[in-house]
Amino acid sequence: MIKKNLEAWTFLIGSIGIILLSFLLNYQDNMVTLKIFNIELGNIYRCPVLYFFHIPCPTCGLSRAFILFAHFQFAEAIRYNMAVTVLFPYLLLQIPLQLIDIIRKQRGLETSRLRKINVRILIVIGVILIVIWILKLFQILPNL
Repeated sequence: MIKKNLEAWTFLIGSIGIILLSFLLNYQDNMVTLKIFNIELGNIYRCPVLYFFHIPCPTCGLSRAFILFAHFQFAEAIRYNMAVTVLFPYLLLQIPLQLIDIIRKQRGLETSRLRKINVRILIVIGVILIVIWILKLFQILPNL
């Protein structure tokens, strides 16, 4: 069953995991904490592109942006990475879409049309990320 729908299961589990972590983690005063146990995780991740080349990558700040977006701190989330306004809803939408496709496939039905354009949407999001990154690098688009 999982082998037949490996792509759908991957998208589903990945989306649920990222969204769930966004809600479980808290970001405040430059500190990431795990809300359930109030464990301070600190600054646990450093962007390798920023570390080695001293320029931010297209996804810099996205983890903090996801955490803040999940806690309805939209303006603050956008300050870290404005792509969160597209990526967070995209991942939320993946949960029901992938479930529907898994059920359809189990019943022997064809996958939905949305499924067929899902990869194209992801490519467009990737292009948007790179365009925003380039505009910020050349200071055409200010950091918020």
